[in-house]
Amino acid sequence: MAAKSLSPTSSSALAHVSGNLLLMAENAAIYEIESEDVSAIAEALEYSDTAAREVLGQIGLDAPVAVPPPTPELNSVKALALTVSQTCNLACSYCYASGGNFGGSDTRMSWDVAKRAVDRLIADTIPGGAIKIAFMGGEPMVARELIEQVVAYANQVAATRAISVGYSLTTNGTLITPHDAEFFARHQFAITVSLDGGRVVNDVLRPTRGGGGSFDRVAKRMQPLFELKDRLSLSARVTVTPENLDLRSVVADIAALGFSSVGVSPMITSPTGSGALSGNQFDTLLEAMTECGDEWMAATLAGEHHAFANLATVLGELHRGKPRSHGCGAVRDYLAVDASGEYSACHRFVRDPQGRMGNLDSGIDHVARVDFLSARSVEKQTPCSSCWARRLCGGGCHQEVLHAGRPACHFVRGWLDYGLRSYGQLLSRQPQWFQTQ
Repeated sequence: MAAKSLSPTSSSALAHVSGNLLLMAENAAIYEIESEDVSAIAEALEYSDTAAREVLGQIGLDAPVAVPPPTPELNSVKALALTVSQTCNLACSYCYASGGNFGGSDTRMSWDVAKRAVDRLIADTIPGGAIKIAFMGGEPMVARELIEQVVAYANQVAATRAISVGYSLTTNGTLITPHDAEFFARHQFAITVSLDGGRVVNDVLRPTRGGGGSFDRVAKRMQPLFELKDRLSLSARVTVTPENLDLRSVVADIAALGFSSVGVSPMITSPTGSGALSGNQFDTLLEAMTECGDEWMAATLAGEHHAFANLATVLGELHRGKPRSHGCGAVRDYLAVDASGEYSACHRFVRDPQGRMGNLDSGIDHVARVDFLSARSVEKQTPCSSCWARRLCGGGCHQEVLHAGRPACHFVRGWLDYGLRSYGQLLSRQPQWFQTQ
């Protein structure tokens, strides 16, 4: 399947023209430009930044100059991922956690490690502040009792300092019980369920350790959560591999289970190399995502709901217009703790020396945090410094870039260009949508 042809665009490290919208690369500001100016700006961007600045100046716009990033200012950690279970009951071949144990032996977090991690998180938070605790794995529901114990303890201790606590959990969904669903609803969890499509596709990509399928079990176990979804946040996340690139069917099949939000994310790297996208598969992915985006836009303009979450996410970020130096909040205000009490840059860096950030015995390594953020800023990355999309994508996932480079940059630019066009369309036809974001 060939990549979907998008309207011609012009760009440089200075700016990017998409339709009648102009994105300033350095500060992520978006301007609507007159149709008679589009060609002149596009041609100037193709020629040189100097020529583009001259043309932009003629219409009253001044493109910001790229400047070196400042030394990172550390925030206190506001979000912590507890890797409560480094084991899993599924055997997904592409798993970033190497089947759940991150390349080591199957293990679970002890209460002592969890308590100490929560104590430090709360102690480092100002009274009246807010924190988030994410339960990760492996499959975190293997450690159900520990999760419940952590929530009860964190709520009790945080209340003494008027600190609010939000909870999230990423799960394969196969172990959820009605009791769990009620517990999650009572504490207003944000639940993300990993699914890769309908029964046939999902069972190939997400088999059990015994080799059986997992789809029917997930479908059955989700029902208590669907019945309580007005009291919690519930979404599905798809890992896109060469086996499930028919995203329209993937999103439709998952939505048919009852999910109102389905997000997709390409597989860039895995410990075994299995399942990673490559070459023209990213072109196929771009076409598939724009097809889903077109369906989402048609439904939204008609006042209807569509489960595809990726376009809504991009549109909201474009509207907020906050330029990024990093792709996410990892290290800046988010860390992970594994079962042995080691801090890492995020849940994907468990047992990865490139993301070590101290441990519970010696404390968080703030020097390592500064060094990591400084080295990984988009301004210092190649070829990011010459890319118009740098301050929108922030340089990508740290773990993926360090282990696989940037094979998906063309796809990312294509998707963001499509997002800009969609932004202009929705802003002109249904601007009230942005008031709800």
